[in-house]
Amino acid sequence: MIVYKYADDFGLKILEDLRLKITPPNEFNDPFEITPLSRRARPLPEMIKDATIESPYFRAVYEDMVHDGAYSGSFEQFIRDMPTELPKHYPAYKKLSAKEMAVRDLTALDEVSPELGILCLSKPRDDIPMWSYYANEHRGIAVGLDPDRIGSLPEGPRGFVKYRKNRLRVNPFSKTFHKERLQTIFTKSFAWRHEQEYRRVFRLGDLVSPTAGPDGIQRYFLDISSDAIREVILGCRINPDFKNKIRAELARRKRTFGHVRLFRCQRHPSRFELKIVSVEGEPGSPNPSIQQYSERSDG
Repeated sequence: MIVYKYADDFGLKILEDLRLKITPPNEFNDPFEITPLSRRARPLPEMIKDATIESPYFRAVYEDMVHDGAYSGSFEQFIRDMPTELPKHYPAYKKLSAKEMAVRDLTALDEVSPELGILCLSKPRDDIPMWSYYANEHRGIAVGLDPDRIGSLPEGPRGFVKYRKNRLRVNPFSKTFHKERLQTIFTKSFAWRHEQEYRRVFRLGDLVSPTAGPDGIQRYFLDISSDAIREVILGCRINPDFKNKIRAELARRKRTFGHVRLFRCQRHPSRFELKIVSVEGEPGSPNPSIQQYSERSDG
C-alpha cells in the first residue's frame, strides 16, 4: 500500500533530511479533531446501584449539587440517602452533567495535544483539493510512502479515518471509555471524506524535537527509512527551479533514492481531473532509472 504526504516547499526537506513532521492535533485545520459526543448523565438506576461500591465517584456529584443549592447534608448522609434522595435531585444532576460534558467534549482536543502527535497521509494522489490545500496550490509535491516501512519507532494506533455525519458517541462512565475516546482520533466529518486519510499516532516524547523556532512553536519530527519513500509526484504548477531541486536531490543520492518512481501531474485536456504521468511520459509507468534522468523540461 502507498499513501501520500502532500507538501509545499517542505517536501524537499523530507527528501534531504528523511524526516516527516508529526503534528499535535490541535494544530490541524479541523476544529473538531478528537471531539466526541459524550452521554450526558449516568442512568438513575445505575447510579443508585453503584453508590455503595463507587462512592468516591459521587464526591464530585455531591459537591456540584451542594454548590448549586440542591443538597445541604454531609457526603456520608448523601450516600446513605441515595436510594430515596437521588431521584428527587436527578433532574438537577442531569442538567449539570450535560453542561459539564459539553465543555469536556470541546476541550478534549487540547487535553491530548500536549502528549500525542499524528502523522496524516492520504490514499488518493490525484485529489485536486488536496493539492490545493497542502501542496501550495499545486506548486509542491506529493511523497508516496509505504506506511509499513516508515520506521521502527514505537507508535500508537494506525489506520484509515472513518467519516460520519455526527460526532462519535462515547460513554465517559464506561470501562471502555479509553478505547471509545481513542476511536475519535480516527473519526472525522463527512466534509473531509475526499481525503481518505490514513493516520499513525505517536507520543511526542518519542520524537525528534529541535528547539522551537522564532515563532515559538515546538515542532516534532519522525526519522524515516529511505525505503519508505516509493514515489514522488510533481505538482502541475511546480516552479521549474523547485522541480529541478527535487530531481537533483533524487539523482544526487542514487543509492538512497534509486528505487523511487518519479511522476508529475498534468491537467486533463477535457475533464476536471489530474493525470499522473511518469517523467518518461507514460501514465503510471515506473521509472526505468531515476539516476539517469535528464534535466530537460517536461512541461
